[in-house]
Amino acid sequence: MSYIKRFAVTGSVCPSTPIFGQRAAAEVARLAPHYDRVVVAGIGSGVVASRIHARCPSAVFVECEPHFSRQFAARHHGATVVTAYIQRLYDHQPELKSQRVLVASFVPTAGSFYSDEVVRFFVSVCRSGGSVMQMRYLPHQMSSRFFDGMRARGIVSKRLFTVAMNLPPVSMYGLRSVLAPVAGNSLAAAVTRQSPTRHAIAAKTAAG
Repeated sequence: MSYIKRFAVTGSVCPSTPIFGQRAAAEVARLAPHYDRVVVAGIGSGVVASRIHARCPSAVFVECEPHFSRQFAARHHGATVVTAYIQRLYDHQPELKSQRVLVASFVPTAGSFYSDEVVRFFVSVCRSGGSVMQMRYLPHQMSSRFFDGMRARGIVSKRLFTVAMNLPPVSMYGLRSVLAPVAGNSLAAAVTRQSPTRHAIAAKTAAG
């Protein structure tokens, strides 16, 4: 019932299943060693976030809905919980701006939930040497505006996995920049030759 009441924020009428939670947490834990910090965007009911916390206790958990963030913080004492929109992350955790961050995003991006501000923030994460894992409900075309917006800014994506036993079925995509990381305030030249991959999502995308 709480999801229905908060649909304007969550973009879903029910929480994710434990099956998706376990699969997403396993993928985050596998990729985490390649980055300086893990950030989870969208705590929701905690089905996914709690499993990520068990594997990556130093992760930063970001949630715009105060009810969900308070609930999560009460269950996980010591967890770093930020009550804000993900695009405001650096306002609360400025040290992350200079780090390579893996953002595991469970925020809605389809239809009216599309936000150009979120796209710009995710682009900045990728261009700084980080990566984004973005949840995407089926049918995938519903969130095409988000992925098209990322692609138009030089961010490529690759499907990491799909969980059919979810309502609705859901996929996770890895996004990374095809441009060299930002140096200072200027954007480095585009990568025009094959170079060694710096992290796991980049490696998987290059292989695809």
